[in-house]
Amino acid sequence: MPNPRKTDLQKLRSELAKEVESLGKTLKRPSEDIGGDKVWVGRNARAWHRELEGRHRKLGEQVGKLLPLLDAAIHGEPEHVPAAEARSYGSSA
Repeated sequence: MPNPRKTDLQKLRSELAKEVESLGKTLKRPSEDIGGDKVWVGRNARAWHRELEGRHRKLGEQVGKLLPLLDAAIHGEPEHVPAAEARSYGSSA
């Protein structure tokens, strides 16, 4: 029987692939606004800008790891499983 866990992981990957670019850019605009002296200026603004810039970079790095992790999980799943295993997965989800 087709592996429902693999099917769910593939669906999740497809949905996440659509969001990755957006997630990677999440803090970009606020960081640019503060760093560009558009919304806040001064020493505290520069400190916040550095903080946001670092978080933006880290978020992008973390998001970039998501698809390869899902790909590895999908690759590790068999195409087919026994019917009892498939039913068990459905009842535990």
